[in-house]
Amino acid sequence: MLNISKKGQINLLVSILAEGKKYKTVADLEARMNLSRRSVFYWLKQVNATLKSLDLDDVQRLSQGGYFLTQSTLDELQQHTQSEAQPLLNVAERRLMIIWYLVQQDAHLSLVNLSERLNVSKNTIIKDLRALPALLPADTEIINTSHGKALAGSEVMQRRWVYRQLAQQNLLIIHKIQKLPHIPILTERLSQLQADTGNYYTGDAAQTLIWYTAWLLDRLQDTDRALTTVNNYPLDRFSQWCEDLLSHYGQVTPGEIGSLRELLLAGQLQQVNDDDRFAKELLTTTQKVARRFSSVSGIDMVTDKFLEALATHLYSTYFRIKYNVQYHHTNLTDVKLEYSYLMNLTKYALKPFEEFLHAPVSSDELALIAVYFGGEVKRLSPDWLESEKQPDVILVCTSGVGTSLLLYQQLSARYPNISFSQPVSLEEFQKIDLTQGAPKLVLTTAKLQAPVDVPTLWVQAIPTSSDFQRLSQEFRQLGLLDNSQETKLVHAVLDIITDYARVDDFNGLTASLRDYFQKTPVETTAVKNSRPSLADLITPARIQIAPGKLDWQAAVHESLVPLQIDGTVQPMYADRIVGITLAKGPYMMIKDGVMLAHAKPEDGVNSLGMSLLLLKQPATIVAQGQERRLDVVFGLAPVDRDAHVHALSQLLALLQDAGLYAELRIADRPEDIYKILERAIQLPS
Repeated sequence: MLNISKKGQINLLVSILAEGKKYKTVADLEARMNLSRRSVFYWLKQVNATLKSLDLDDVQRLSQGGYFLTQSTLDELQQHTQSEAQPLLNVAERRLMIIWYLVQQDAHLSLVNLSERLNVSKNTIIKDLRALPALLPADTEIINTSHGKALAGSEVMQRRWVYRQLAQQNLLIIHKIQKLPHIPILTERLSQLQADTGNYYTGDAAQTLIWYTAWLLDRLQDTDRALTTVNNYPLDRFSQWCEDLLSHYGQVTPGEIGSLRELLLAGQLQQVNDDDRFAKELLTTTQKVARRFSSVSGIDMVTDKFLEALATHLYSTYFRIKYNVQYHHTNLTDVKLEYSYLMNLTKYALKPFEEFLHAPVSSDELALIAVYFGGEVKRLSPDWLESEKQPDVILVCTSGVGTSLLLYQQLSARYPNISFSQPVSLEEFQKIDLTQGAPKLVLTTAKLQAPVDVPTLWVQAIPTSSDFQRLSQEFRQLGLLDNSQETKLVHAVLDIITDYARVDDFNGLTASLRDYFQKTPVETTAVKNSRPSLADLITPARIQIAPGKLDWQAAVHESLVPLQIDGTVQPMYADRIVGITLAKGPYMMIKDGVMLAHAKPEDGVNSLGMSLLLLKQPATIVAQGQERRLDVVFGLAPVDRDAHVHALSQLLALLQDAGLYAELRIADRPEDIYKILERAIQLPS
């Protein structure tokens, strides 16, 4: 921490400008200082006044918006290092540190002690303590003792709080734990456990487990902290590993073994032992999940590669939910927005997994699983390692397959002219010869173990808008983005927009902005909605009501007649759907009485479309020894794996709304049905 003023905000701001990458955006400074944009500009002026008093250069500003210190100023500031001082924290960080002190049972946590530790006034500490109850570990409370404040309550919940802070990369707490003595031996022992079980953690999960276990062993030096509750667990490699470790470095009790074993099983995996009996059972459930998603989305998800990736993720998800190890990523809200059109479909697909688990899937876990389906819907390009064209940017991601796919997709969508590698692990990265193809940047979600000869930039696995601003700046400096004034202006406006709003179509928005700044007419196709709604696709002319009796094959053909008339599908398309149903059974039934009749685009689809046929007299599907009642046929003509998914999410919301679906079943006119569809697109999906 640099110390050039008695004002903590000045010291914090100049320290931020002096660390890490050279350039900082206003968004970076807002996030780090937890201040408004106006306040950041105020403190920049205060920093400049202080630097001037020291006869140093002002804070410099790039035309693109980046702030930095000159090298001569940086050199001079080394004389003002306050290395032993507690850094000035923002409100959220300070309150987390107070909880950390309480969990650690630090002695004499009085108002004076806390104010001195955290470099704030006693009144500020009083305000913090009033706000803490909502932030404390579950089933705990702050009590007053003769020595100051203390934390009373569940030991298990206090430990889970520490684990969550480490999983969320709380650098303040990681810095404390990194100094503990058992980390090297734990790294070796965890590697051996992975080799013995055949289950391998992601890089982030392994590091979290190492840090947490080092902290736990240190905590167990206090014999009063040991768990004495009886914890039933099977005698397997995980419990044996825990027992052996605790017998050497901690305290062995059934409660301690069972508690540590739960976290080992909940850690996110990147590879599962195929011979594991539980993994085989889970794979069967995963196949049901994938088939269920396929039936409701019109996309074939049942591929070996996808099933393997999804089953690996669900393995850890199962134990996180079973043992109440809550997963939460600070940017999961962005994921839910990015894949909002898939959340309802994913929730529908996960019913077999919830039955296998005997518990519901939380919204955060649901969002992560939606990432997997989103990755398959968009489907990645062939492996770049097998291509002659080498990437401009290599992605090194240690967060697991799902978030790696999300990072790749977001980068590819936002920077279509930059070639990104598909995500590689740290182990895979170490095998890459960087002299081949000469990539211009290594973008990593983890700290690389050794320096490389290529510029390296750290980014969160789920980037924020300020992360994207930092990336744009770096890409421009490396010549990966067009440096023309027009392009700089476009990206500057994009950076501002993404600070305050979600952008669904970066390419369309970028093209529109470019057209605007070139003062040429904006083509309406540049911002065309790539995912039309249910009401967009099922127009009144595509809605039919069949009052008479039809068999199921005739109903399928009849449902697609409007799409044949307007040229959306060819006559062979209906024949193909009937043939698939006869061969595979009625798997296209997405609800009792409801069929989503579809085949592949190459089976006779000319353009995207949907239709609806309401049967006043139900039919019966008979195929592959199964019988299913048929009341409504929704015809789907997909052109790719993505464009129709938003409409299907709205369709699923309609079918899950008992009242609205009942209205559809008794409707007598196509125009009444269309009004129901218009109402359905307003439902949460």
